[in-house]
Amino acid sequence: MNFFDQEARAKKQTRLLLSLFGLTVLAFLILTYLILAVPIRFFSTALATSSNFLDWLWDPRLAVWVVSGALISIALGCLYKWRVLADGGAAVAEFLGGRKIDNRPTDPDEKKLRDVVEEMAVASGLSVPEIYVLDRERGINAFAAGHTRDDVAIGVTFGAIKLLKRDELQGIVAHEFSHVFNGDTRLNMKLMALAHGLFWPTIVGRVLVRGSTQAPEIGESIFDEDSGVYYLPTAPIGALFLLIGAVSLPMVRALKSAICREREWLADSSAVQFTRNPAGISGALKKIGGLYKNGRLDSPFAETASHLYFANSNYDPWFGFMSTHPPLAKRVLAIDPAFDGQFAHVNALPRPTNETPDEAKYDQIYEESVRRARAQEKTRDETE
Repeated sequence: MNFFDQEARAKKQTRLLLSLFGLTVLAFLILTYLILAVPIRFFSTALATSSNFLDWLWDPRLAVWVVSGALISIALGCLYKWRVLADGGAAVAEFLGGRKIDNRPTDPDEKKLRDVVEEMAVASGLSVPEIYVLDRERGINAFAAGHTRDDVAIGVTFGAIKLLKRDELQGIVAHEFSHVFNGDTRLNMKLMALAHGLFWPTIVGRVLVRGSTQAPEIGESIFDEDSGVYYLPTAPIGALFLLIGAVSLPMVRALKSAICREREWLADSSAVQFTRNPAGISGALKKIGGLYKNGRLDSPFAETASHLYFANSNYDPWFGFMSTHPPLAKRVLAIDPAFDGQFAHVNALPRPTNETPDEAKYDQIYEESVRRARAQEKTRDETE
């Protein structure tokens, strides 16, 4: 692919992104009006005069206020995130809790990671990016982020460098270099900024409920009286904003899926081309499938950057079309046609010593649920 082909492809993808984002915003505005208009109209008119629900619901003046406020908030959210991401991939890596490794690391695993990244840089004809390790992430995952090839950073989870063999680590790093080579990282940064504009109800809701923009800690619940968490008197209003945010979340996921999902196939095939070893990336995918945590990240900001990763960073959506990545089994089959669809179990890494009791309990419940679901699925397959 030459420069002009890349430029034309990037422009086409950007136009598609902006078009789909416009449709997403339109749907978001309609649903936001519906959510806000019902309680406002109810308390202001008390189901007055009109017998037609739509006539009662529609108020042009209210619509102007809701749409104007939502558009301004979306624009400010996009601009804010774009400003935060101005430093490129390093800003994303640090945002997700990454730690930059030295040029000459003494840790054997970090040295292995740096060697692999440098090898893939040579194989793809790109410069060596900054390298980050997500120390608190025990799942297997990786990402590449940056506006240009000069400010790219590659991040790899602690679970990946500990659980993957060298050729498997090489496979996922090569996959990320493919995104850099094909200009996907620049589009992903734009998508990250645009998607943040639709998260503003969630951010406002958190402030009104808890007085903080941070997501609740794992295990916290507004219904848990023993949690010791303080909630503000504005929590009921905040819950309304969180409801609006819950509406925008599937829209953002669908938008990410429409933009990103197909490019994962290309990145997988390019990884095979760069490494000349299909077993590497297929082995990494199989280990992700066999690990109870899969590629799941514990960072509260993982959802914001879900389209950047090598594999799904959270629970698979109920509807497959909203997933930012193709199913693991299909990705493996595309590389290894002999794959039988069964993922061998991979032992999870020990939990960190500074993990809170709530986090440990949450992890245990999650792993037990996955183990039970897989056992039931195996039993069902044997009986059929």
